[in-house]
Parts: sequence; structure tokens; C-alpha cells
Amino acid sequence: METVHDATVARVERLSERMVRISLALDEPSAWVTTGRPDEFVHVEVGADTLDPDGHSSRHYTVSAVTPDGFELEIFLHGDGPGATWARAVVAGDRTRVSDPKAYYGVPAGSGVRILAGDLTALPAIARALAEAHADEVFRVIVEVPSMDDARDLPTAASARIDWVVGGNGQGASVLRDALTGLAQDSDLLDPESLSYVWVACESVHSRRIRQLLRREFSLVLGQYRIVGYWHADLERALRVWEEASDEQKAQYAALWREDRSDEENWLELEPFLQRMGV
Repeated sequence: METVHDATVARVERLSERMVRISLALDEPSAWVTTGRPDEFVHVEVGADTLDPDGHSSRHYTVSAVTPDGFELEIFLHGDGPGATWARAVVAGDRTRVSDPKAYYGVPAGSGVRILAGDLTALPAIARALAEAHADEVFRVIVEVPSMDDARDLPTAASARIDWVVGGNGQGASVLRDALTGLAQDSDLLDPESLSYVWVACESVHSRRIRQLLRREFSLVLGQYRIVGYWHADLERALRVWEEASDEQKAQYAALWREDRSDEENWLELEPFLQRMGV
């Protein structure tokens, strides 16, 4: 069972038509310990009556900044699910509960350029990674937004090239995979010998396609990349497939996802299994 922490909404700030920043003040700030990694996330109780694909009634969001008494969340208001509904309606003084943080981002020692790519759900993590980067780091960033109205300044002490591309985000065809292919054609950054570290976060199906691209076409090795599916464009279908799966299939899934392996190692076996299930 997850550790949970009680919190009060301290401030709500609308960043754009589609993004809102929510500041949370924890009842016991010292009990919640940041991972120090820029894509750390927490599960937030949003009053959901339905489970997410991982079996949580809460919804997970990126910690965009840590504050003395808590932290900030930046939430992409897409769709009408429990999370977006909560984020649109929440006001200062509301109460909620959050989990301890978890994170994926981990640059191996000796890595070269950090390549960050994602849609609007990934922007909080990308912004934090850049804001907390050192001057000797080099970044190549691709952010997929519904429109250029969602682009914003991303301050950093590092050397960074940031490209904004329009697509995906549940409002059109994703162009992230094509953007990464173009990056490989224009540079050697996706050559395994470049030692680039690639972090991608976006819609689940597109994240899996990008993982296959990096492994099969560019031959990146485990440890050089971390790919995360942040959300499901067709959540109802994903949930239906899981509900209709046999007990044997669910047991096979559980056996494939092993805690003694990294997530990317697990995906080597999980991807063909999911394809056989029709997901």
C-alpha cells in the first residue's frame, strides 16, 4: 500500500488555456521526501470513481517544483476524466492526499547530449529538467503541443536547443516519432556511439512505437533511453481489453513485470505480449 500525505491546495494558477499549476502545502512537509529527479510524480486523490489502467483510484501528476512546505503540480487539461475535472474545479483551501514520489529520469555517468521529447503532459518534467540542469549539460528538446499558444520560455543554465512541434495531445496525429527520425537524419545524436541519453514521455501507444524505433532502427542499448507512456488516448479500450483478459493472461503479465529488472528490461518481453493481446 502506498504511503499517503494530507495536503491543502495553497494556490491555483492558470498557465494557459490547457495548463494549470496547483501548489500544494503538506500537513507534514518533512514526511514527504523528494527524489530530486525532474520527472518525479505523485498519485493525487481527485475524487475518481474509476480506476486507472494501473488500478489506482488516484491520478498521477508530475511534480514541477518542490517548495518549502510542499510542491507544485502542472496539469494538462485534456479530456473530461476525473483528473482534468478536479484540476479545473479545484480552489485554494481544498483538501487532498498525495503519495510519496517516484521517478524515471536517470542519466548514466558518461552520457552525452540529453534528448528530451514529449507532449504537453511531459512539459512540466522537461521544464524542471532544464531549470535544474548544470551549465556543462547539453540538451536537445522536442515538445509536441496542440498549438504554438502552448509554447513558453524554458529557462536553463545548460546549453539547449528547444524545438516546438504541433500535433498529438489527443487533438491530432502525433509527430514525435517523425521528429526523432528527423533528428537522427540530421545528426548523429541517436547513434549508439554518441552516448546520448533519451527520455520520452507521451501518449502510451506512441511511446511504445518510439521505444521500438530507438531499439530496432537506431540500436540504442538499455540504459541509453527511458520511455514512459503518460496517458491513454483510448482509455476505455485499454481498460476493456484488460477486463476481458483471462486469468491466465493477467498472471502472465504479472510474471513478466519483475521488480528485479529495470522497466526497460521488462518492456523487452512485455511489448510482444501486449501485441498478442491486441493492445
